[in-house]
Amino acid sequence: MRKLLLGIQAGMLGGTFVGLIEATFLLTSAGSVSDYVALVYATVLYGCIGAGQGIALGIGLIVLSKLWKGLTDPFAWALAHCAAFCSLGLVITMFLANKVVYAEAGVPMSGKLIIAGGFGLDFLIGLWLFPILLRKTPLKILMEPRGHAAAYALILVLAGVFAMAPGATASEAPTRSGYDQAHLGDAPNVLLIVVDTLRADYIGPYGGVASTPVLDDLAEDAIVFDRAHSNASWTRASFASIYTSLVPPSHTASLKSSKLPGDVLTVAEAMQGHGYATAGFPNNTNVTATFGFAQGFDHYPYLAPNLPFGATESVYQLSMYSVLRKVGERFKGETKNVDDFYQPATVAIDRVQGFVNAQGGDRWFTVMHLMEPHDPYFERPFNGVAYARAEHEHPDPDKVDYLKETYRIEIEHMDADLGHLIDWLKTEGLYDDTLIVVTADHGEEFLEHGGWWHGTTLFQEQIHIPLIVKLPDSVHAGTRVPWVVRHIDLAPTLVEAARGDIPDSWQGQPLFGADFEAFVAPLPEPQVDEDGVEIPVVDDRPDPRTNDRIVFAEQDFEGNQVHAVRQGDWKLIKANEGNPRGLDPCAVYDLAFDAGEQTNDGCSSNQGAKLDEEARDQFSIALTGAVAAEESEMDAATKARLQALGYLEEGE
Repeated sequence: MRKLLLGIQAGMLGGTFVGLIEATFLLTSAGSVSDYVALVYATVLYGCIGAGQGIALGIGLIVLSKLWKGLTDPFAWALAHCAAFCSLGLVITMFLANKVVYAEAGVPMSGKLIIAGGFGLDFLIGLWLFPILLRKTPLKILMEPRGHAAAYALILVLAGVFAMAPGATASEAPTRSGYDQAHLGDAPNVLLIVVDTLRADYIGPYGGVASTPVLDDLAEDAIVFDRAHSNASWTRASFASIYTSLVPPSHTASLKSSKLPGDVLTVAEAMQGHGYATAGFPNNTNVTATFGFAQGFDHYPYLAPNLPFGATESVYQLSMYSVLRKVGERFKGETKNVDDFYQPATVAIDRVQGFVNAQGGDRWFTVMHLMEPHDPYFERPFNGVAYARAEHEHPDPDKVDYLKETYRIEIEHMDADLGHLIDWLKTEGLYDDTLIVVTADHGEEFLEHGGWWHGTTLFQEQIHIPLIVKLPDSVHAGTRVPWVVRHIDLAPTLVEAARGDIPDSWQGQPLFGADFEAFVAPLPEPQVDEDGVEIPVVDDRPDPRTNDRIVFAEQDFEGNQVHAVRQGDWKLIKANEGNPRGLDPCAVYDLAFDAGEQTNDGCSSNQGAKLDEEARDQFSIALTGAVAAEESEMDAATKARLQALGYLEEGE
């Protein structure tokens, strides 16, 4: 029994140290820290995992002691401790390396060998060092139950002390900013509504199948941009472009391990610096303060789901917590609750109303994030049945109609909830004084190109997004803009509307520039000649499609390194060779005749060559404006992307 107890004690401390190392890594690499509870959670969870390993190791020690009579207690403790630490550490390090270093493309054999070799060396050093320390130093108390308990309790207390440190995020309770706003004059309030995973072609203003009377009415008061595009097809990279007016290679928040750099200037920082009270209500962990998205917000509380087992936002990032959560879902059964995944629109709307009320009439800028169209798709009325990507990465094709229908119904319920906010703004007398923008971070795929969900391609179903802009007093109500615009054009538009200065570093252009003014300018009144005959008015304005802006989109997600360029109606998509999604390395589409992007016109054509050259130019512009450009060398992830897409030779 002595050997079994030694195995449990040594394994428990080994697991604890692995957990503390991972928690410290995650907290120190986060953009901002909402809480430090991960330190305590890792001490307990990983300690329990280590203790579980220790039971098996202790049994092994008992067997080994029968075969090797010279097995001393210090060596037995060292063997169990190093085995638990190195085995669990190896698993966690492989997981983090795949996520952080290799962008989920898989750790190559060379990387696996380096990691395994490092832990092998650590194991051997531990087997040599620990027996010495356990014989000749006070650390020998670790082999005794009381000494082990005291050491573990000390670690837990220290972790608890750090966990009590205040987080670095904005306060949870909305308060009045108190900014001097005298210079703002009649500048409007600004409300940016981002609906996660909302396809343009599903809602009423774009002729979609969903019944969306609230968005339809809002569109009648607003300007609708028919050809709006996101600059990425997953949440973090897309929100980063919305917030910074930078394309993904410039803002660098493109990978699951990426955070928004502190050196970028966000739209919230620009609005805050101009005197606006600022608030955001992120409803998806990818755009929380943890990943740097709170920059410039006075108030930026994460609308966190009801995380099981008493977890917090920092705990959610732990590798073994993900395993624990999935095990819990298995025991929970098939029934799903929406607030286990995100907070419904009613909660987000309530938070927005609370913030606006707290400002007491001061001007405000607010971002509201709605999640209803994102998976899991819940059947309505709620009956506990939902369909999620995590469980069905590759759904049965026979499910496509069911998923489309469930997705449509989710959109309709979101629209109804949004109506309560619009009605409240009107009741409070805020509607006419507020610039309201409704857009999406990206769309969703339902087998249009042989796949599902989002994030792995840049086809239109994923990057053609709605963009509805209601100006104060509904100026230019009912206008439809036919030219191509981008997410990066939003931040300059909002700051210009607030009478602020647009930062030079931003890459987008205001949506309401000279091109728009010329488009909405009324034609001259008809004139009559000297004989009283009316002279026909000649509309000599240029084709509005000459105002098309070039769209550059990029995606680096789960091993799929993809970029797209749209110029007019022509679109180029390039992907890395051997990408997991099976995308063509190079494809060209004429969207005027092939809106569904089903016929690849070929990159060897003249049009393909022109688009490829434009893509190179866009990459060059993006890298020149990149946050990482301040460094002396291009970062490894950018090099890998350029090499995979053929824009950088090996060793160049």
